Amino acid sequence: MGSSATYKNDPALVDRLKQGDESAFTELYDQYHRAIYFYILDYVKAPQIAEDLVHEVFMKIWEIREQLTITTSFSGYIYRMCHNKAIDALQHIAKDEKLRQEVLQWLEPQLQEKDQQLKEHRVVYYERIYQEAIAALSPQRRKVFLLCREQGKSYEEAAAELGITRNTVKEHMGEALHFLRNYLLKKGDLAFVMIILGKIL
Repeated sequence: MGSSATYKNDPALVDRLKQGDESAFTELYDQYHRAIYFYILDYVKAPQIAEDLVHEVFMKIWEIREQLTITTSFSGYIYRMCHNKAIDALQHIAKDEKLRQEVLQWLEPQLQEKDQQLKEHRVVYYERIYQEAIAALSPQRRKVFLLCREQGKSYEEAAAELGITRNTVKEHMGEALHFLRNYLLKKGDLAFVMIILGKIL
């Protein structure tokens, strides 16, 4: 995850940053901005969203500068922040229709460049990962998910078939969707997420 490069002056810069030295903050920004921009862009695809997330990361670092606790390196620290920020952003995009459309506008030219054979290959791959995600659910949760999402049964119908309460079905579905969303986001690129999450949300 991320670059392993560590600048020799990072510890000194971080010490200065923790003391509120704006020039140290600027130096760290200049050193890492470009690299983490492309790191986040690889997740979210849309340049403006990536740039906004980079800005959020650095603003957060400035806000918590006095409490910074870095046990390895600043490089490892900021890449972990970027990874978490990117995953959170993907989850937000998956739930927000406007953001999904914005990202799909950036993805569309890439998808159009792929010939039909490659598209078919990607769909097969996506479906395999989707089935793996379902298989990773607990047996009861998998039954609930398949009944409600694959067979289109209502919570009441699923509850009656499985001999459990409607609330239990609802809880299983909530946990299943949360697990599947996180599993798919970690396994696929954003095009994959857009295709598969559209099936289950």
